[in-house]
Amino acid sequence: MLDRALISLATSCRRERRRLLAALLGATLLGACVPAATDAAAHGAATVSVVRLFGPRIAAVKRRDGGVPVLLPTTMPLQRPDYIASGAGPGRYRLEIDGAEPCDGANVCLFALFTGVRGGRRYGSPIGLSHGIRGGYAEIQCGAACSPASLDWVENGVLYAIEANPSVEFHPSAPADTVRAVFVAAADQAIDAGPR
Repeated sequence: MLDRALISLATSCRRERRRLLAALLGATLLGACVPAATDAAAHGAATVSVVRLFGPRIAAVKRRDGGVPVLLPTTMPLQRPDYIASGAGPGRYRLEIDGAEPCDGANVCLFALFTGVRGGRRYGSPIGLSHGIRGGYAEIQCGAACSPASLDWVENGVLYAIEANPSVEFHPSAPADTVRAVFVAAADQAIDAGPR
Protein backbone atom coordinates (compact mmCIF):
# COMPACT_ATOMS: atom_id res chain seq x y z
CA MET A 1 0.00 0.00 0.00
CA LEU A 2 2.78 2.43 0.97
CA ASP A 3 4.77 1.44 -2.15
CA ARG A 4 1.80 2.33 -4.39
CA ALA A 5 1.36 5.69 -2.63
CA LEU A 6 5.06 6.51 -3.05
CA ILE A 7 5.01 5.49 -6.72
CA SER A 8 1.91 7.64 -7.28
CA LEU A 9 3.54 10.63 -5.56
CA ALA A 10 6.78 10.17 -7.52
CA THR A 11 4.85 9.95 -10.80
CA SER A 12 2.89 13.09 -9.92
CA CYS A 13 6.12 14.92 -9.03
CA ARG A 14 7.80 13.84 -12.29
CA ARG A 15 4.79 15.05 -14.33
CA GLU A 16 4.82 18.41 -12.53
CA ARG A 17 8.58 18.83 -12.99
CA ARG A 18 8.26 18.00 -16.71
CA ARG A 19 5.38 20.51 -17.07
CA LEU A 20 7.33 23.26 -15.30
CA LEU A 21 10.51 22.49 -17.27
CA ALA A 22 8.58 22.58 -20.54
CA ALA A 23 7.04 25.92 -19.58
CA LEU A 24 10.45 27.32 -18.63
CA LEU A 25 12.12 25.98 -21.77
CA GLY A 26 9.28 27.35 -23.92
CA ALA A 27 9.63 30.76 -22.29
CA THR A 28 13.40 30.67 -22.88
CA LEU A 29 13.00 29.76 -26.54
CA LEU A 30 10.36 32.44 -27.02
CA GLY A 31 12.45 35.20 -25.51
CA ALA A 32 12.49 34.97 -21.74
CA CYS A 33 14.91 37.91 -21.66
CA VAL A 34 11.94 40.18 -22.39
CA PRO A 35 10.83 41.84 -19.12
CA ALA A 36 8.14 39.83 -17.36
CA ALA A 37 4.64 41.08 -18.03
CA THR A 38 2.43 41.95 -15.09
CA ASP A 39 -0.51 40.15 -16.67
CA ALA A 40 -0.44 36.62 -15.30
CA ALA A 41 -2.13 35.35 -18.46
CA ALA A 42 1.14 36.09 -20.25
CA HIS A 43 2.75 33.51 -17.99
CA GLY A 44 0.44 30.59 -18.72
CA ALA A 45 -2.07 31.47 -16.03
CA ALA A 46 -5.68 32.42 -16.46
CA THR A 47 -8.17 34.27 -14.33
CA VAL A 48 -10.00 31.64 -12.32
CA SER A 49 -13.37 32.40 -10.75
CA VAL A 50 -12.57 31.22 -7.23
CA VAL A 51 -16.10 31.60 -5.87
CA ARG A 52 -17.68 29.80 -8.83
CA LEU A 53 -15.06 27.05 -8.66
CA PHE A 54 -15.81 26.26 -5.01
CA GLY A 55 -19.58 26.83 -5.42
CA PRO A 56 -21.36 24.11 -3.40
CA ARG A 57 -18.27 23.41 -1.30
CA ILE A 58 -18.65 26.83 0.33
CA ALA A 59 -22.06 25.86 1.73
CA ALA A 60 -20.71 22.48 2.90
CA VAL A 61 -17.77 24.16 4.66
CA LYS A 62 -20.07 26.69 6.33
CA ARG A 63 -22.16 23.87 7.81
CA ARG A 64 -19.08 22.40 9.55
CA ASP A 65 -16.77 25.33 10.38
CA GLY A 66 -18.40 26.46 13.62
CA GLY A 67 -19.47 29.87 12.31
CA VAL A 68 -16.17 31.07 10.81
CA PRO A 69 -17.17 33.40 7.94
CA VAL A 70 -15.76 32.19 4.60
CA LEU A 71 -13.80 34.95 2.85
CA LEU A 72 -12.62 34.34 -0.71
CA PRO A 73 -11.45 36.51 -3.59
CA THR A 74 -13.83 36.58 -6.53
CA THR A 75 -11.07 35.80 -9.02
CA MET A 76 -7.35 35.07 -8.98
CA PRO A 77 -4.77 34.44 -11.72
CA LEU A 78 -4.06 30.71 -11.43
CA GLN A 79 -3.39 27.69 -13.57
CA ARG A 80 -6.54 25.87 -14.60
CA PRO A 81 -7.17 23.52 -11.67
CA ASP A 82 -7.32 19.75 -12.02
CA TYR A 83 -8.68 19.18 -8.53
CA ILE A 84 -10.24 21.08 -5.65
CA ALA A 85 -10.48 20.03 -2.02
CA SER A 86 -12.16 21.39 1.08
CA GLY A 87 -12.34 20.66 4.74
CA ALA A 88 -13.74 22.22 7.89
CA GLY A 89 -13.91 21.64 11.58
CA PRO A 90 -14.81 23.62 14.67
CA GLY A 91 -13.45 27.13 14.17
CA ARG A 92 -11.68 26.51 10.84
CA TYR A 93 -12.02 25.89 7.13
CA ARG A 94 -9.70 25.06 4.23
CA LEU A 95 -10.39 25.42 0.50
CA GLU A 96 -7.66 24.23 -1.87
CA ILE A 97 -7.02 24.48 -5.63
CA ASP A 98 -4.60 21.87 -6.92
CA GLY A 99 -2.93 20.57 -10.03
CA ALA A 100 -3.22 16.91 -9.04
CA GLU A 101 -5.41 14.60 -6.97
CA PRO A 102 -4.86 14.13 -4.09
CA CYS A 103 -2.48 17.00 -3.40
CA ASP A 104 -3.12 17.57 0.32
CA GLY A 105 -1.23 20.87 0.27
CA ALA A 106 2.00 19.45 -1.23
CA ASN A 107 3.97 22.34 -2.73
CA VAL A 108 4.58 20.54 -6.01
CA CYS A 109 0.88 20.52 -6.93
CA LEU A 110 -0.64 23.30 -4.80
CA PHE A 111 -2.00 26.18 -6.87
CA ALA A 112 -3.79 28.08 -4.07
CA LEU A 113 -5.03 27.56 -0.53
CA PHE A 114 -7.61 29.67 1.33
CA THR A 115 -8.02 29.19 5.08
CA GLY A 116 -9.86 30.73 8.00
CA VAL A 117 -9.01 29.84 11.61
CA ARG A 118 -10.56 31.38 14.72
CA GLY A 119 -7.69 32.90 16.69
CA GLY A 120 -4.12 33.10 15.50
CA ARG A 121 -1.67 35.87 14.65
CA ARG A 122 -0.40 37.43 11.46
CA TYR A 123 2.85 36.24 9.98
CA GLY A 124 5.18 37.98 7.54
CA SER A 125 6.03 41.54 6.65
CA PRO A 126 3.30 44.10 7.42
CA ILE A 127 1.26 45.19 4.43
CA GLY A 128 -1.81 47.42 4.10
CA LEU A 129 -5.08 45.92 2.92
CA SER A 130 -8.61 47.11 2.20
CA HIS A 131 -10.62 48.83 4.98
CA GLY A 132 -7.42 49.74 6.83
CA ILE A 133 -6.70 46.11 7.77
CA ARG A 134 -3.05 45.21 8.29
CA GLY A 135 -1.88 41.96 6.77
CA GLY A 136 1.33 39.96 6.77
CA TYR A 137 3.01 38.96 3.52
CA ALA A 138 5.69 36.26 3.19
CA GLU A 139 7.44 35.69 -0.13
CA ILE A 140 8.16 32.23 -1.44
CA GLN A 141 10.95 30.69 0.64
CA CYS A 142 13.21 27.92 -0.56
CA GLY A 143 15.52 25.59 1.25
CA ALA A 144 15.43 21.85 0.58
CA ALA A 145 11.96 22.57 -0.82
CA CYS A 146 10.03 25.77 -1.49
CA SER A 147 7.12 26.98 0.58
CA PRO A 148 4.45 29.02 -1.18
CA ALA A 149 4.09 32.75 -0.79
CA SER A 150 1.32 33.75 1.62
CA LEU A 151 -0.68 36.70 2.81
CA ASP A 152 -2.72 36.62 6.00
CA TRP A 153 -4.79 39.01 8.07
CA VAL A 154 -7.01 38.96 11.14
CA GLU A 155 -10.59 40.12 10.84
CA ASN A 156 -13.19 39.77 13.62
CA GLY A 157 -10.97 37.34 15.53
CA VAL A 158 -10.38 35.05 12.53
CA LEU A 159 -6.97 34.56 10.91
CA TYR A 160 -7.48 34.38 7.14
CA ALA A 161 -4.70 33.23 4.81
CA ILE A 162 -4.13 32.93 1.09
CA GLU A 163 -1.21 30.78 -0.02
CA ALA A 164 -0.18 30.25 -3.61
CA ASN A 165 2.87 28.93 -5.35
CA PRO A 166 4.23 31.70 -7.60
CA SER A 167 6.44 29.20 -9.40
CA VAL A 168 3.20 27.68 -10.70
CA GLU A 169 1.22 30.85 -11.43
CA PHE A 170 3.92 33.10 -12.80
CA HIS A 171 6.94 32.92 -14.98
CA PRO A 172 9.92 32.21 -12.68
CA SER A 173 11.36 35.67 -13.39
CA ALA A 174 8.21 37.60 -12.43
CA PRO A 175 9.18 40.52 -10.19
CA ALA A 176 8.44 40.06 -6.48
CA ASP A 177 6.26 43.18 -6.47
CA THR A 178 4.08 41.65 -9.22
CA VAL A 179 3.50 38.53 -7.16
CA ARG A 180 2.84 40.58 -4.01
CA ALA A 181 0.33 42.76 -5.92
CA VAL A 182 -1.65 39.64 -6.92
CA PHE A 183 -1.88 38.57 -3.27
CA VAL A 184 -2.95 42.03 -2.10
CA ALA A 185 -5.60 42.22 -4.84
CA ALA A 186 -6.95 38.77 -3.85
CA ALA A 187 -7.08 39.67 -0.14
CA ASP A 188 -8.73 43.02 -0.90
CA GLN A 189 -11.39 41.25 -3.01
CA ALA A 190 -12.08 38.81 -0.18
CA ILE A 191 -12.32 41.60 2.43
CA ASP A 192 -14.48 43.84 0.22
CA ALA A 193 -16.88 41.01 -0.74
CA GLY A 194 -17.38 39.93 2.86
CA PRO A 195 -18.64 36.49 3.91
CA ARG A 196 -19.65 34.18 1.05
